Amino acid sequence: AYTEIGEHVIINRGALIGHHASIGNYVTVSPGANIAGRTRIGNCCYIGMGSIVIDGISIGRNSVVAAGAVVTKDVPENVMVAGMPAKVTKQLEG
Repeated sequence: AYTEIGEHVIINRGALIGHHASIGNYVTVSPGANIAGRTRIGNCCYIGMGSIVIDGISIGRNSVVAAGAVVTKDVPENVMVAGMPAKVTKQLEG
């Protein structure tokens, strides 16, 4: 309900996307990922298998959420986050 999905987005089997979410262009949502409501995912992001993005979180463009990560805070641009709760583990080149 009221979710916006950009162009060239891949949403794999078993992925869940909540209400009022905004997903940018060229995003991949891996199998079993759970994206809660009121989230914003920037362009060119990769959401790993089985990861969880809780309600109201923003993920900056060109960022990667590792498999199984639980994102509890906003994610800046051009980083990789992993763990439970997810923390920045790597700076990516823009």
